[in-house]
Amino acid sequence: MPFLNWDESLATGIPEVDIQHKKLINMFNAIYDAIRLNVDKKALKEALDSLINYFEKHFALEEELMEKYEYPEAHIHKEEHKKFKENLNKFLKNPEEEINFLEILKFLKNWWLNHILTMDKKYGPFLGIKIKK
Repeated sequence: MPFLNWDESLATGIPEVDIQHKKLINMFNAIYDAIRLNVDKKALKEALDSLINYFEKHFALEEELMEKYEYPEAHIHKEEHKKFKENLNKFLKNPEEEINFLEILKFLKNWWLNHILTMDKKYGPFLGIKIKK
C-alpha cells in the first residue's frame, strides 16, 4: 500500500507544479518502501537527501512563478518554505545512524499535504489566470 496517493484534490491547476507534486509523491513512496524493506541507513539517507533536494527545486519553481506573476501572498508562501526547512533541519541534525526515517517521512507528508491544501491551493487559481494571459 502506498504511503501517499495522488488525487485531484491535490491539484493546483498549474501543470508544471502538479507534475512536480506527483514526482514528490513517487519519491515519498519509494522511501517508504525502502524503510519497510529495511534498506540500510546510508541508502535511506541518500534517498531522503534526494527528496529534500527535489523539495528545494520545487520551492524554487513555486517562488519563481509567484514572483513572475506578482502573487500578492508570495512573501507568506516563501516564509512557509523557510519554516519548513528550519523544522526539517531539526530532524536532520542527528548522526545518520540515529535518524528516524519514518518519523521524518511522516513529518514531511503531514507538512506537505497541509501546505498543498492551504497554501498551494490558494495560489493555483491566481497563477492559472495569469499564466493563461
